[in-house]
Amino acid sequence: MITFIGSSVQVTILCLINFFFVRGFDHAKESFYFVLILSSSAFLLFNYIGIIGIFIPVVLLMFFNYRYKKDLMISITAPLFSVMILVISDHLSFLAGAYLFDLSFEMINGHLSYYSLHLLFFLFFSAVLCLITKIVNIQMKHYIHIFKHYFLFLMALTVMTIAFIYINILISNRTGFSSEVIQFNSYIFLAYFVLFITILGLLLSSVIKEVKVESKQEEYKQLRMYSENLEEMYGELQKFRHDYINILSSMSEYIRLKDMDRLEVYFNEKVMPTSQGIKKDNYKLGALKNVKVIEVKGVLVSKLIKAQDLGIDISIEAIESVDQIQMEYISLCRCLGIILDNAIEETEQYEGSSIHIAFIKKQQAVLIVVANTIGGEIPKLYKLFEQGYSTKGENRGLGLSNLKEMISKCENVTLDTKIMGRMFFQELEIADVD
Repeated sequence: MITFIGSSVQVTILCLINFFFVRGFDHAKESFYFVLILSSSAFLLFNYIGIIGIFIPVVLLMFFNYRYKKDLMISITAPLFSVMILVISDHLSFLAGAYLFDLSFEMINGHLSYYSLHLLFFLFFSAVLCLITKIVNIQMKHYIHIFKHYFLFLMALTVMTIAFIYINILISNRTGFSSEVIQFNSYIFLAYFVLFITILGLLLSSVIKEVKVESKQEEYKQLRMYSENLEEMYGELQKFRHDYINILSSMSEYIRLKDMDRLEVYFNEKVMPTSQGIKKDNYKLGALKNVKVIEVKGVLVSKLIKAQDLGIDISIEAIESVDQIQMEYISLCRCLGIILDNAIEETEQYEGSSIHIAFIKKQQAVLIVVANTIGGEIPKLYKLFEQGYSTKGENRGLGLSNLKEMISKCENVTLDTKIMGRMFFQELEIADVD
């Protein structure tokens, strides 16, 4: 009876921990039936295969995760971490029972009441370790794209840890479980688990340093682009100033001759177009002064100049000051770059096309809107984010699929794409994080 209850509870807790990590509760009905089948067959697995029978549910959980999440790293690591938490919680429960109530291994396995107390400790430690792991995971979410580079190392470290734990358990099983053996194993597992967490902490520290270096490099790159663009604009302004003096000088001859008709023609045809062009460009630069995030400003300036050189009518609006945007700046710049590049590529093909950019401060979010006219065939929204799909030709549609992947990793960021008439809208909303 105790064996049947224990095996079913362990497999059920294993599944619940896994779903807690991968948010499998989003598919509650499928998850419920999956857990029910596994927990019902747990006794047979442990009875005929032994302790290593736990790895059959682990492998099945990997497939189940990947079916719904399509993320190989999370699909594999979640069940493996769940197994580690399961074993550590089981041994911590034994230590708690031994020290608090002087319960031995024989007493726990021989009496249902003692075993029930052991299960309560087991549930408590499982919950605590899950919460600790979840908190660490939340802290790491901004660096997940860097952690993927260490995927094989993390897998090797996790597999080695589980192998070490289960080799000890199998050896203890052959020599015979006793209170002394389990207590000894508990201390070893705890020490190894602390070592495992220490290595992960050092890896996290290394990743954070790498991200900071990357961020500084990106900031320097955008600042350099911004400075180069300002220098170029200053040069253009100086050139205009020189030309404008020459234009004014040339007007003096018309005034001297009192030839007002030709002066009017000259003024309307030569002076006014140049003046309007400068006024238009100054308006765009003036709007950028409210964007205080230097990395974002660098991207905007470079794309504005690129669009202007291509003859595209582009405008930007930021009425309120945007001092900070709570999204990792490297990812934000990449997202904006993809959106603006796509808008420029679409509008440069057709005359009379335009791009409008707006930064809107909401109560607890910043909304970035990019709207561009559609010159050709109106695309189907559901196809736009498919990898490889593009309205610009074959094998050129990786930008929007990459954009979708980056945004899916940020819990506080949403992207709304819509088409209204001949206008294509991309609305990137970044919510404030408390």
